[in-house]
Amino acid sequence: MIVHPARLTTIIPSKAAVLLVDVQNSEINIEHQQNKPWYYQQITEICIPNMVRIIKIARPLGMEIMYSTIESLTRNGRDRSLDHKLSNIFIPKGSPEADVINAVAPAEDDIWLKKTSSGVFNSTNIDYVLRNLGMEFLVVMGFLTDQCVDMAVRDAADKGYQVICISDACTTHTQERHENALRAFSGYCRIMTTDEFIQEIQGNNNSKDNDSSIKLAINDQQKNLSVPVRSSLQPTVLTMLVTTDLTGITRGRTFPSEAIDDYWNSGCGWVPADSALTPQDVIADSNPWGSHGDLRLLPDRKSRVRISNGPNPTAPMFDIIHCDIIETDGKAWSVCPRELLRQEIQRYHNMLGMRVTAAFEHEFILNGRQCMSDLPAFSLRAHRHVADFAGWLVAALQSAGVEPEMFLPEYGRSQYEITCRSTEGVAAADRAVNVREITRDIARQMNMHASFSPQPYVDAIGNGVHLHLSIQNLDGQPLLYEKGRRYDLSELGEHWAAGVLNHLPALCALTAPTPVSYMRLKPHHWSSAYVCLGYRNREASLRICPTFERKSREAIYQKLISPEVAIFIYLQKVVQFFFWANSV
Repeated sequence: MIVHPARLTTIIPSKAAVLLVDVQNSEINIEHQQNKPWYYQQITEICIPNMVRIIKIARPLGMEIMYSTIESLTRNGRDRSLDHKLSNIFIPKGSPEADVINAVAPAEDDIWLKKTSSGVFNSTNIDYVLRNLGMEFLVVMGFLTDQCVDMAVRDAADKGYQVICISDACTTHTQERHENALRAFSGYCRIMTTDEFIQEIQGNNNSKDNDSSIKLAINDQQKNLSVPVRSSLQPTVLTMLVTTDLTGITRGRTFPSEAIDDYWNSGCGWVPADSALTPQDVIADSNPWGSHGDLRLLPDRKSRVRISNGPNPTAPMFDIIHCDIIETDGKAWSVCPRELLRQEIQRYHNMLGMRVTAAFEHEFILNGRQCMSDLPAFSLRAHRHVADFAGWLVAALQSAGVEPEMFLPEYGRSQYEITCRSTEGVAAADRAVNVREITRDIARQMNMHASFSPQPYVDAIGNGVHLHLSIQNLDGQPLLYEKGRRYDLSELGEHWAAGVLNHLPALCALTAPTPVSYMRLKPHHWSSAYVCLGYRNREASLRICPTFERKSREAIYQKLISPEVAIFIYLQKVVQFFFWANSV
């Protein structure tokens, strides 16, 4: 704790406000996640959990919770400060990036001030509001430490408030900048950690009866005044450790997000028989585990997906972490889908000197709106009918790091497709699961239902999943492409295609695992019912897609996949066929 002796004043909760500065969606967008990973991680893994803790403690003690965010009063930003115009800082009126991050979203009666400059005391009436509330203390946390937080601290001190800055609930783009800023404005405030702040305000109140009232010290005579406190219970932010099982269903266990540090290294419990669950949630009789055994779900830090908010402002944060299934001694479990795929990818790297990248396209039916049978396939009208859903879905996928490329109306009634960029190894399968689950979640928030069934209606167009698979050497050069050969397909690519086609009937056990899959998988349905390699042929099981850019011709396209496929196991087998073909 950094504090000038003159600032060692007991915090009186009834006269204290907690101000969250610029804790908004613009700070956790895909650009920050990719280009400022330290900043993004500080926000999502340290600052937000600490803010949640402080709000949870402060609100019942009667402290005012306040918010200030950057948001123009106009759609075109003409009201912005000159500095924001010159710096190209622009968050339009009503845009999702202006909303407070969902994990610390305001309660119904909290005060939320919109500002069009860096200084909250410059472009809002916060001083007027604080004085009307009778506030003497201002607790500041938020972003950026060396810009908007700095200005809030200094201006509040100049206005005569006792200021406390929570050091581990603030951050900026680098650790050095953060630490320099704290040192620079330490003469204007008390600088405390979350733990120190909570300990102090609880210490000032822990001898009081918090069930019925909180007695607050006032005046020099330390009189006791019983002040009833309105209950303001807030939902706990939750994180789910997940695994996608042998039936393609994503399952897992949930815990309070603030406890994440307890799970990174040890994970949570899991049961072998969970891998014997059928899609009907019946444990298959013919499994080797029965009621015996214990496992762990071990989270993969790189796979965490956090989406702060969606179209429903009351919906909780979407927060999942893909996990490996391990034995209790820490060894990989032999039935873990992610581990099986990882081993195959690693074998490519170690034995063949190759890398595997993949991308999945997903088709789905969107139900819950007025019948769209009169809307033409692939049409602007079909897109505009669900444009709000499309916008939210793409935003959510961008926030999740999935890199969506295209959202398009498809051939079937109420049918749409989402495509994403390729990525390497196990992350490609993680990404496919993320697309599926996020699509369902956004639809649910908008009172719709996204169906990935291969045949949602009898005699209707079915849904499929399409795989783009590419093999490169360790320098990133494509190995499936060879200019001058037939279709520019290399000899290695021909071997792989032959291996897949040779084993295609067996592969159908994975790519078309349910009876309804075969309602779609038949001739003249463009569902790849034919065992062949095709060039520009959408009925072929394997297809070479013509493109304008050579680098895009690295991939072979497979359509014979039903949406209920177990992504990890399927991709592992397809990759394995290529290995067999290259090994003989």
